[in-house]
Amino acid sequence: MLLRLFPGLNHFRGITRDSARRDVTAGLSVAAVALPVGLAYAAMMGVPPVAGIWAAIAGMLGYALFGSSRTLIVGPDTATCTLIAATLSTMALITPEERLAGASAIALTVGLGCLAARVLRLGVLANLLSRPVLVGYMAGVAVTLALSQLSGLTGVGLRDSGLVHPFLELSRRVGEIRLPTLCLGLVSCAALIWLKRYRPSWPGPILLVALACVLSWMLDFPALGIAVVGDVPAGLPAIGLPPRMAGIDGVLLGAAGVLVVSFSSGIVTARSFAAHSGEHIDPNRELVGFGAANVAAGLFHGFAVTGADSRTAVGLAAGGSSPLTAASAAVALALVVSLLGKPLYWLPQAVLSAILLLAAASLFDLAAFRRLARISRIELAFALLAAVGVVGFGVLQGVAVSVGATLLYAMYVSANPRDALLGRLPGETVLGKLHLNPDARPVPGIVVWLFESSVWFFNADAFRRRAREIMDRAGDVQWFVLDAEAMTQADADAVEALYGLKRELDARGIALAIAGGHGQFRLALERSGLADKVGRERIFGSAEQAVEAIERWRQAAPATLG
Repeated sequence: MLLRLFPGLNHFRGITRDSARRDVTAGLSVAAVALPVGLAYAAMMGVPPVAGIWAAIAGMLGYALFGSSRTLIVGPDTATCTLIAATLSTMALITPEERLAGASAIALTVGLGCLAARVLRLGVLANLLSRPVLVGYMAGVAVTLALSQLSGLTGVGLRDSGLVHPFLELSRRVGEIRLPTLCLGLVSCAALIWLKRYRPSWPGPILLVALACVLSWMLDFPALGIAVVGDVPAGLPAIGLPPRMAGIDGVLLGAAGVLVVSFSSGIVTARSFAAHSGEHIDPNRELVGFGAANVAAGLFHGFAVTGADSRTAVGLAAGGSSPLTAASAAVALALVVSLLGKPLYWLPQAVLSAILLLAAASLFDLAAFRRLARISRIELAFALLAAVGVVGFGVLQGVAVSVGATLLYAMYVSANPRDALLGRLPGETVLGKLHLNPDARPVPGIVVWLFESSVWFFNADAFRRRAREIMDRAGDVQWFVLDAEAMTQADADAVEALYGLKRELDARGIALAIAGGHGQFRLALERSGLADKVGRERIFGSAEQAVEAIERWRQAAPATLG
């Protein structure tokens, strides 16, 4: 019963003592990063800072119980929080308390919207995300995440974004670099690399955070110009519905936009990490997971959450392999806001930047780009487009451009499908493609043409054009066999194209036979009357059956053929 109510509990099966230890330490690493990130996003939105931590706690627990991924960490992200902040501003919500009420209402509405989308099985839209897009997205996120740590590592508040502009800005402001911060960041990176290589079983990020807090307190890092996390608000909220307020239309409109953005961003993140770790992601289950996470965030007086790439990367880099990582991170955050706010005041920002920088490095999968280069150059181009788009224009814009390009290419391929003439292989009855089998020979007096797609309105012209070219080059033949083995669908344009083919063949004195075809294609032949027009005795299950039947008819009555 529990597994039916909370399907995410299935992922807790098979956890061993060793894996549990790794998951808990990974959860502590995630919490160390999620804490300042949550505070920063809350401050950006103009809501009480602790709301970002509440959202992270509730979101991680909700997703752990209902999500389909073992390793995905949910939390606030840039695109979602930016959209929420803009929505709150248009609703004229001014005070932090008013804005938090609006943000919580939006989160709750987004969660309910995700659950409604699951009922309608809209997760299928996630299939628009191809493998090259996911590979490029992950690379783009890795580069973006790494570049975003330049400010924390150098102490210079960089304003430019992109691949080159941050470095150009940093070169202009090189005199502002804080050497103590830079040294601490580089030493932290070196320490993490050393620990990962020589002590992989040690919880490197946790040890680094603890040591950095102690040193920061002992040496007074803020006095040395090294930025620290600062005050961490204490306490957990009472669970309940957001307070009622005016402007419900604004909540609904804002929630619609946030739902699209958060699910798009979240499913891209989930699928990208799943491809990285070998998991299978069910998009409809993800709707339930994201819905539960956002409902929990709304009831917990937080704001909308989605898949968090940086925190997921930190969890994987630290050895996390189950939802116990997210649960441990949530418990750790709850303890921090309740008991340990003062020690974390001293946590240096440079140490957090080092942790995120190493996590970003683990995301860039050069081998995946090499595989795409071997398989298909066009798919490599889509992956590079996604990566450059994410870095240059932002996550959603970059993914949207690459998905759009992929769909346009898919439409082009569908509108111009391959075709082939078939011939008989020596000593065999099976037919093979003439251009792929040099030993194959055309069947005398018979053209066998394979069109490697269903015929639709967008490729009907290509079907007509290619069929006419085949007829013009056919020479002295009596039969034209259309191998429809690849045809499963047919619309009105397809039926008209087939009727046109029959008329042209009749005008040339060539008989038409149809071989293969499935499902809706065969149904369209029946309903349109084309099956009777062609002749039911001239419709076969395969091209080989059609050729054999034609040859039998020739032997039986050679004078009447044609």
